Amino acid sequence: QRVSATPAPPRQGSVGATGSQLQLSSGARSTMGVAELLESVHLYRKVPKDLTDATRAGGAISLATALLLAYLFFSNVSEFLTVSTTTDVTLDDSAEEHMRVYFNITMERLPCQFASVDVSDVMGTSLTNVTQHIVKFKVAADSGHRSTEYYRPRSEDIAHEEMDEQELEYFSDLPETVSVLNENTFDAVVRSYDLVLVAFGAPWCPWSQRLEPVWKKTWETVKRKPYAPFVRLGRVDCTADDARSICQKHHIHAFPTIRIYRHHQIHAHENYFGDRDSAVFTQFIEEALPKRLLGGMPEPEGASKAAPVSAASTEVHSLVGEGCQLTGSIEISRVPGSFRISAQSDSHSFNTRVMNVTHHVDKLLFAYTNERPAKTHKIISIEERSELYQVGFTMQQELSTLKHYLKVVPFHHHHLDGEVTQAYRYKANYNEYQPRKLEWYEGKADAHIDTEMVPNAVFHYDISPVKVVVQEESESFAAFVTKLCAVIGGIYTMVGLLDSVVYHSLQKRS
Repeated sequence: QRVSATPAPPRQGSVGATGSQLQLSSGARSTMGVAELLESVHLYRKVPKDLTDATRAGGAISLATALLLAYLFFSNVSEFLTVSTTTDVTLDDSAEEHMRVYFNITMERLPCQFASVDVSDVMGTSLTNVTQHIVKFKVAADSGHRSTEYYRPRSEDIAHEEMDEQELEYFSDLPETVSVLNENTFDAVVRSYDLVLVAFGAPWCPWSQRLEPVWKKTWETVKRKPYAPFVRLGRVDCTADDARSICQKHHIHAFPTIRIYRHHQIHAHENYFGDRDSAVFTQFIEEALPKRLLGGMPEPEGASKAAPVSAASTEVHSLVGEGCQLTGSIEISRVPGSFRISAQSDSHSFNTRVMNVTHHVDKLLFAYTNERPAKTHKIISIEERSELYQVGFTMQQELSTLKHYLKVVPFHHHHLDGEVTQAYRYKANYNEYQPRKLEWYEGKADAHIDTEMVPNAVFHYDISPVKVVVQEESESFAAFVTKLCAVIGGIYTMVGLLDSVVYHSLQKRS
């Protein structure tokens, strides 16, 4: 009997397992192929550690190399983070029409009453006695500019008494009754009376000539009053040889100057700025005298002196002289020109031989009209912008003009973010100059000093057609990486060659 056997069908689980194993084998072969490919393109193949040889010399070289690489790395990082600048000079294409001048200038011997700022330029602009944006401070000449007092400008509209022809002729022909003082009598007269009014003048001055009959009329009125024994009016001719020293000692800059001396004191006095009218003078005297003296009764010995009457027409003055500090700004056209500080008055003539324009420049700088000073000064300091910074200039000769020549150059600073900071810098030169007149006489030119020109301090400025451009620059990141790799790679390679030479040299010796 033959028995036939039919093979059993395969189990379902065995078939699935075989398929998974085939898939895993295929994935492993794929991964191994990628790994072998990566290994085949490896440029920096390594030698097993067991096959390398380390030496002490090589260790020292490696340590020094590591320190050098660290130093070069941090140096390059620091350079990358640092902003550098480049400077260039180009033509100035600015369309600005105006600019501002900021200044703080002290005139050592020029009173604020007469100090005037005048501006002119080549385009025909001429401004006299500019006051807008300018403040004046009275400065004591011996205080080193530390003691200042705000100066409140006074009206220059001084009224003069108008006399009819008959009255004017009478007082003009009247014999001199007013005390004419000189260096021998001045101190004695001032110390002899409770109130003394002195008019300093000059025969050639038209304002002094106009005051003379009014001064005589005032004295003729006062001497009939009961207080006449305590009051004296006097005058000083500053052109006389025996009185010139008095005018210099009392710093008389302008004619006429009316001084008020109280309580027999010479050093304490006031300037009179009121109207030049006999009635006004008489009223002022009566207001200034104590009531007891007005009645003709002298003050008892040892009585306390009354404080001077505070009048709007007077101002306390010091015998040591008075200066004026002018601070502020003026807007000027962006063309060559000048601004000057000199004496000016509509009711005085000036004693040019006594006038002193010695000055001290604390600050003088030029600026764009839209400039922001707080930001500009972070880029360029005041000392760099203002060559005339805290410097003084002394008048050595009488009748001189102190001239400054300023070459102004635009300065542009371009920031990394594209913003531009604009400013001005300048170079200054100085000269003391005596203006002269030329007269033709018998075919020859004869030069002599122009005594009619008032001494002044003048600042001539000229705008340069080129500008200085400063550009901020920083290294790009790509350039930084490239340089860093070149430095580190180069050092590493060179030191590797050096280490190889040292190693083989030591091997030969051993």
